[in-house]
Amino acid sequence: MADNETNEAVMISPSVPSPTNEEAPSLEKTEQFLLHQISVIEKRIKEIELAQSTASSPVPPNIQAKLYALRKIQLDIVEREVKFHLKAHDMEVQYQAEFAECHDKIARIVNGLDVPELTESNPAPNDAADQPTGVPEFWLTVLKSSFLEHMIQERDEPVLKQLQDIRVVLVSEPVPGFELLFSFAPNEYFANVVLSKKYFLRCAPNPDAPAKFNGFEIYSCEGCTIDWKDGHNLVEAPGSSFFDFFNPESMTNADYDADFNEAIMECDFQYGYHIKETIIPRAVFLFLKENINLGDENHFTCCCDRCVYIDSLEDLGAHPALDGDDDGDDEPASQDPCSTPNGEEAESESV
Repeated sequence: MADNETNEAVMISPSVPSPTNEEAPSLEKTEQFLLHQISVIEKRIKEIELAQSTASSPVPPNIQAKLYALRKIQLDIVEREVKFHLKAHDMEVQYQAEFAECHDKIARIVNGLDVPELTESNPAPNDAADQPTGVPEFWLTVLKSSFLEHMIQERDEPVLKQLQDIRVVLVSEPVPGFELLFSFAPNEYFANVVLSKKYFLRCAPNPDAPAKFNGFEIYSCEGCTIDWKDGHNLVEAPGSSFFDFFNPESMTNADYDADFNEAIMECDFQYGYHIKETIIPRAVFLFLKENINLGDENHFTCCCDRCVYIDSLEDLGAHPALDGDDDGDDEPASQDPCSTPNGEEAESESV
């Protein structure tokens, strides 16, 4: 009797179909996702347990008093560092005229206004009529020897060959900052003689994270309007252009992920800092391709460490930071927007 009931129960119980070949990948993906979530939860539990065990360990009152005094001294060190950086910036502003003398000499030679005398160690000159004036494509070569190489597209090169000088002007008032000035010879692309970009600095520790203070940081920037001539607007053409650099607002959008917008601006801050600290003061070395410490020769890590190289703003729609769907699969990141074929950091970029 019992055997009959068992057989009957087996017969009336609904059968569970085995997964088909089409369902298997989906089940495998779900299993991987659940395992990932479990590992995240386990890691968080361990962190909480560690925090609780640390908090439950009583610190003797005399040690607490010492630690309080030590932290107060540490904060005092940070405040003195603020004063030091502000005074150092003021001194740099006052001293920039000394450097300007050298940069004036470089500009005159590069643009053919001064011709150095040949010495015995120089090669014998050819017919003077066959010699170019100045140093052709000096600044284009400098830029392509720097971290900014990836920003330069083939269509940018004709106008960048007309670039005569790059300067930086430091200011202390009304707020600390610096302005980058790109001077161009008359050209068929735009009417501007100078393209400029301002960067604004602050030097104050975050009250919630004073340990992160590292001197000046760039917190904002302001580009300029390029007066493009008809049919020669490089930033309207499909794809990116070096001249997007002068319109930072165009690189962000209210529709984009906030973290992604912040990451893009952090990269822009880093570009400005690189021009100020390396490209301008080391221009001749870059042109000559002498050994300059530009960090890792094979890879330049973006300050935000999250973005990908963007060929055009239309490509942003495909960026994972703008896609709310996350299936848990970690795909390899594309090339960094700050990376170069040859190989500087910013909550905002520290200066």
